[in-house]
Amino acid sequence: MVKVRLRGLKIARARGKYYIYVRATGETLLKGFEGSKADLIKRLEQPDMIGGYNVRRKREPVSYPERTLGWLAAWYQSEDCPEYGKLAVATREDYDAALAYLEPEYDAPLDSITEASLYQVRDECVKKKWPAFADKVMTVLSSMFKAGTKRGKMGSNPARGIDRVRKSDPNANREWQPAEWQAVMALAPAHLKTAYMIARHLGYRSQSIVAVGWKNYQNDPRFRMCFRMAHRKNREDQHWLPASPQLQKYLAGLKVRTKDGLIALRFNGKPWESPEQLQKQSSNFLAKLTAKGLVEPGLTLHGLRATFASEIKRVTGATDDQVAAALGDRDQRMGAHYTRHVEQENRVAIAFFSLMMGTGTERDLENGRVQVFQIEKNTNPNSSL
Repeated sequence: MVKVRLRGLKIARARGKYYIYVRATGETLLKGFEGSKADLIKRLEQPDMIGGYNVRRKREPVSYPERTLGWLAAWYQSEDCPEYGKLAVATREDYDAALAYLEPEYDAPLDSITEASLYQVRDECVKKKWPAFADKVMTVLSSMFKAGTKRGKMGSNPARGIDRVRKSDPNANREWQPAEWQAVMALAPAHLKTAYMIARHLGYRSQSIVAVGWKNYQNDPRFRMCFRMAHRKNREDQHWLPASPQLQKYLAGLKVRTKDGLIALRFNGKPWESPEQLQKQSSNFLAKLTAKGLVEPGLTLHGLRATFASEIKRVTGATDDQVAAALGDRDQRMGAHYTRHVEQENRVAIAFFSLMMGTGTERDLENGRVQVFQIEKNTNPNSSL
């Protein structure tokens, strides 16, 4: 069989699904494909895909009249729009998938788009896709309309303030309790255990877990070993983080390792195909433990990021800005987001210390708070600090 290279395709991925369209024409070749990258390649080798590719690539690039949705989308996704260029790679892929979904509406004049019509698009998207994707479409439109409005390409932003369909759970991705961590690590297969150790002791997201390599694990004069890595989510340049003694000990015991290879590997020793693949396997494993009553509901891989952040604040009393820096986030609000429950714990702990010791000065209360942190640090065998 002679293999033909399909050139000029743009591949986007969102929520584990692939979206492929011809770069030259903007036309969609494949939407919402589920499967691995190997499965995707096999799908593209099918006669209908090759035929569709040959037809679409010969057409002239799609050009939409001025002041239409397609015209604005073409500008937004070009180098002329600084807002789009500043998006993280993962966010850009999500935005591309949302705009690809809207292509059938690209002929719509911008002045015909109203808040009411956007609610119709949102509700239809919920039926065809899922609530979170419909919210993403509205987010992309609002961002694009905002950028266009600032430059006089449209009069106003009708997507601003559109209600979300999916109500986010403020307690989603909660902190793991010590007993849950012990139960999971006692039963987790080796490949998931490695991912969990990285998430627990470094606070990495799944996209960083599947990408971190041995070259990122480096000598450090203060902590013996550390990690230096540029994170895909926020493009933080060479984020530095010390490796805890527990993580160093665990990594020293790994047998499968190459100098420039990845640390977290699948059960067969091969790299994870995507962050979504890791998330799915982890979710399935944790769901089984939940069904058996070994852990409480709501345990997620991303919850270990909250666990990492919470321990920093609980044990050291770090500020939101310091927690965000440890997480590799530029916005200190993320430090507060992951540790908001710890602040409540600290206020209660200080109040009880005040009751036990009698009314004291603010300095006395702060000293008591440090003592509470020190006691917890010394009595918690799971502490990485």
